[in-house]
Amino acid sequence: MNLGNTKIVHQLLLSLFVLIFAQEAFAQPKWVRATYRDDPSTTLSLGWTGIVGTVYYDTVNHGTNYAAYNLTKTVDRSTSHKGNNHYFVRLTNLQPGTVYYFVIQYGGTSVSSQYSFRTISDDPNQAISFISGGDSRQRVNVFGVGDPSCWGDGCRETRQDLNRIVGKIRPDFIAFTGDYIRNYDIFPFDSEDDWADWMDDWELTNGPDGRITPIIHALGNHEDAVDLDELFDVSNADIYYATNFGGNLFRLYTLNSEPADACADVIQKNWLLNDLQQNSTPSNTPYWKVVQYHQPMIPHAEYSARTDLINCWASEFATYGVRLSCESHTHVLKTTYPLKYDASAATSYNSLVRDDTVGAVFLGDGAWGAPPRTAYAAIPDVTQDVEQISGFFFVNIDKQRIQIKTVVPFPDSMANVPQLLDDDQGTLLPAGVPLWRPANGSECIIIPNYNPILAVTKIDVQRAPAAVVAPNPAQEYITVRFKEALTEAVTIEIYDARGKRCQSHTNVTNQNFKVDVSNLCSGVNFINIVTKKDVESHKVVIVK
Repeated sequence: MNLGNTKIVHQLLLSLFVLIFAQEAFAQPKWVRATYRDDPSTTLSLGWTGIVGTVYYDTVNHGTNYAAYNLTKTVDRSTSHKGNNHYFVRLTNLQPGTVYYFVIQYGGTSVSSQYSFRTISDDPNQAISFISGGDSRQRVNVFGVGDPSCWGDGCRETRQDLNRIVGKIRPDFIAFTGDYIRNYDIFPFDSEDDWADWMDDWELTNGPDGRITPIIHALGNHEDAVDLDELFDVSNADIYYATNFGGNLFRLYTLNSEPADACADVIQKNWLLNDLQQNSTPSNTPYWKVVQYHQPMIPHAEYSARTDLINCWASEFATYGVRLSCESHTHVLKTTYPLKYDASAATSYNSLVRDDTVGAVFLGDGAWGAPPRTAYAAIPDVTQDVEQISGFFFVNIDKQRIQIKTVVPFPDSMANVPQLLDDDQGTLLPAGVPLWRPANGSECIIIPNYNPILAVTKIDVQRAPAAVVAPNPAQEYITVRFKEALTEAVTIEIYDARGKRCQSHTNVTNQNFKVDVSNLCSGVNFINIVTKKDVESHKVVIVK
């Protein structure tokens, strides 16, 4: 081979090496994110975009030396959505209240940056801090119809500033109330670039040490359930669900407000009622109940009240002791006084009346970077404060109180926000964080109602059970044996530990009714026997 040919071969090999290196660098994992799907004390779904890989994790930080990590998990699920490939690993059997460090090994021996997350403690005596907020879209209709304050990058910069504050204050998780991007409903524009921008910006919520804040996702009107499913591993069936935090410190209900009539959404309504009943008995009651959803019952800009949500949801909130309701959608900041549903009230705001003892405080209305709208005037005995401003809510919960402060983006104050690097759960908001300071003060406190739960009167807990469920634990089948012959048909429903309905059997008249449970997830499940007058619940453990 002559010298000229040798040079050509070397150049080709060098070009091939550069190409392979560039492809691997381009395809490396990006947009690493975390989602709570199940018990936040022991499970977590990790997702990333780009290239398939294996998660190496441990309670000890081994940096990027992936071989030193004791635990590994391969991809459980992959999706292709919005122009990218996404991969998800579902971690289980984690230790409560524990920091885990992890890396993603990919492409042979390549490895990602080192990240970490912290599981939620299962001790109700430990406080928990989370952020509530939504509506982080930054774009408007390209024909000039929409929100003029979002022309340019003003709204995106607001979103980025708020994300940076998240990375500094390290909440335990984020309850996101929907509307991530401006997904165009009328014109055939693709939202791939919007989602890429959102994911880029969301990385600003990571701490400088790689700490990731998990999200609980609610569905908004600018994304579809498939977006949550394929981008965050939130099952299409899980657009409404409930999760306990801190053992039984509080139960967070995530609801779907997108149906035009919540009263007509019988499946979700029945699920909500059944779950509230199951978690409102003397032996099974969290200290607090919190709900989140997108479209507000009490909008404070742009829209009219959702009387269907008030009639079908707020009535149950009042009965079963919900004390905090997180809303979105109208692009202002608002807090209400504690409000209780009272259909008989003659001078009420759509049947919601102020009750400082047992009422629910409503937070809203979606101001995480979306263009702020003109706020309505305060409603007497309903509105505590409202303003055309951006921000999100920082919520700290313990047994004694719920404390709420509202964080707003003031870029000039960012340098004064201290960077937290502690591993404590329930850390309070540090001094220096820019806060909304309206006329009625910068802090809202909710105190417990120590009276007996009103819902107990709806469940006849004193009478002897009408049925026996056996065997328990069970593997393949269980039998619901009624002590007496049924004089009218009943409905038998099975719910998993998150309160999601898995089976429903109507018009049951057999005194010994056999149920196939082989397709249910292992662990605790609940069997409800529903009559016209009552709901009887049995706990059953499924083993595989």
